Amino acid sequence: MPPAVQPPPRLLLGTSLLFWGAMSGNALMGLISALILEGSHWIRFRWDFNHLASSRAWRISIFLTVITGVLIWLDGDRYSALPKLMVWLPMLLLPLQFVQSYGLHDHMALNSLSFFSELHRQRNHRLGLGDAVIHFNFGNPFFVVLLVASSLGRNANTWIFLPGLVILGGWLVFSRVKARPFALVLILLVAGLNGYGGQIGMSKLHDWVTNRSFDGGFPSTDLTVNKTSIGSLGKIKQSPEMLWRLKMTKGDRAPRLLRLATYNSYKHISWRMELPESPTENIKDDDFFTILAPEELKPDQPIYPLRADMNENDLQRKIPSFRLRGAILPEDPIPLPGDTSRLEQFDLDGIESNPLGTVRIFPKRSIIDGLVYWQDNAVPDKPPLPEHDLKINTLEYKTLEKVVAELGLGDLPTTAEKMARIQTWFIDEFTYTRYLTIGRAAYGKPTAISIFLTTSKQGHCEYFATAAALLLRAAYVPARYCVGFSVMEKDMKRDEFIIRGTHGHAWTRVWDESKRLWIDFDPTPPNWLNTETQGATDSRWLADAYQRFKEDFFLWRNRPANRLGATLVMWVIGLGTLTFVGRRLWKSKLVVAKDTAGNPIPPERLTPIHLLEKHARRILGPRPPGVTLPAWLRGLAGNCVPEPELNEALEIHQRIRFDPDPPPASGESRLQTLAEAITTKIRTAKPRNRTRL
Repeated sequence: MPPAVQPPPRLLLGTSLLFWGAMSGNALMGLISALILEGSHWIRFRWDFNHLASSRAWRISIFLTVITGVLIWLDGDRYSALPKLMVWLPMLLLPLQFVQSYGLHDHMALNSLSFFSELHRQRNHRLGLGDAVIHFNFGNPFFVVLLVASSLGRNANTWIFLPGLVILGGWLVFSRVKARPFALVLILLVAGLNGYGGQIGMSKLHDWVTNRSFDGGFPSTDLTVNKTSIGSLGKIKQSPEMLWRLKMTKGDRAPRLLRLATYNSYKHISWRMELPESPTENIKDDDFFTILAPEELKPDQPIYPLRADMNENDLQRKIPSFRLRGAILPEDPIPLPGDTSRLEQFDLDGIESNPLGTVRIFPKRSIIDGLVYWQDNAVPDKPPLPEHDLKINTLEYKTLEKVVAELGLGDLPTTAEKMARIQTWFIDEFTYTRYLTIGRAAYGKPTAISIFLTTSKQGHCEYFATAAALLLRAAYVPARYCVGFSVMEKDMKRDEFIIRGTHGHAWTRVWDESKRLWIDFDPTPPNWLNTETQGATDSRWLADAYQRFKEDFFLWRNRPANRLGATLVMWVIGLGTLTFVGRRLWKSKLVVAKDTAGNPIPPERLTPIHLLEKHARRILGPRPPGVTLPAWLRGLAGNCVPEPELNEALEIHQRIRFDPDPPPASGESRLQTLAEAITTKIRTAKPRNRTRL
């Protein structure tokens, strides 16, 4: 017989489930699960869960995990899919813990959790061989899973998390080691302090990872500072993943540039958003964003104007539009043309903009879809701030002054002519490349932008956009730096434009005094478009099809009518499954005695032969009073079960029950195999005339 395995102390799993419910925001589910598991200490119902039952419970957990993982992945948020799945892991493993808590034994076989080990076990049983089985109590790893899942919950950053973690961990430690309690308290205190420091460090690491600024604004764009690749060496790499899709309204042309963020202060290879210390407008907190109030011209159809001075005529004006669809995180910027007027049909909790025209949204779901109206001869950007939009870093000032003089920018009367002169110069004398060879300048040496403008004359879009903005400022034209995407790839079959990470781009935003508007100016030589569209793989269509299916399915599922139908179907399937399983469990339950401490006493003398009785009734009829089970089952010999097989099973059964020296584990395994074979023969046999003994 396998040695006893020490389970977690009583009530620890239930308390841990309550803690998990509080940290994950699923308090009711945690309470119900805790009552189910801890109820095993008070009720007398038990089930003879064997190796096969553990294996089936494991398969159910795997099936639930796969289904949950698919649903979470289809939910659209690829960055938090794995943590969300880990949070739900205790519920997905609950069938295994139920088998452990309500079974007759304090252990289960480790190889029951492996499909291939199960096949190996069945093979050994057919050959009459034994197994070297490792037994363990599933409550111990289930406790660890509960703590890990709790640490990933949405409330894990509250003050109660760390004390709760230390208390639960200390509870388990004290139950195992009761000597030297003061030393254990000291160890737990040190562990708690280390955990607190680790929690702060992990929080900072998470913020650093999720708030990094990537080329082209992917996957997350910092709206305050954009650390460019200017001065870096090597090749710029961008993801070919499909991020957004644009479906043009019939007859309307597509925008060329979609802006994510705008910056107005350049220093030390970084562009920042800076505004006067005492802005004239009411701003939200310290991030310079103001809330844009939605308008409703029709019930439940909000319109989100991007300018505060828009009236009802502006909101109904017929201007070009397109449908935008893609995944986005809360408080992330949405890619829009620079002259966007309003948004419609988006399901949002809020929308905000800053004076530089950057727009960020608070979506209700991770995938958004709606209409964007643009080309309104107006922009959401505020007029120039001379102290910022004309400012030049002193490190580049002499170089910029020299280039402005050589190009004669100061002699040109209009902004359009200055922009044209810069663009012509870049096209004629510069080369676009993503292979960066200009390193960061040492003290007293020329900066990367100075080298780019004078000697190197090659770089990628960040170099061209930055240089153009600074040259225009040196020529007394307010200019800013933008990041976003270039609309360059069209799916002709679906008649929609595709935005990828490789389409990430940087350009310049220029103030046109004659129009009193900010306009987009892309100074990068146009041959960069050919460079970025090269290298497409044959398998990209498969990734695109998957991404398209995931987004479309998510939006379809979350429409009110479809959501109700899907919920009803899930409830029907869930309740049907629970009813079926509950009925099977109720019919097969056993009532066991309890010791003085109230713990159930497992009937160790029960064998798989006892479970044959309910199946044998269809062949032999009810067992008469006073007739032993082996004597009654011998009536199966010659009916549907070979006599040698039946005699071998009954002999092992009698030895397990009455022999002081029971057979080894291989004998129990052999009996299990024989009982399963006999059960199969009984189920397939036709009932005959029943004979009473």
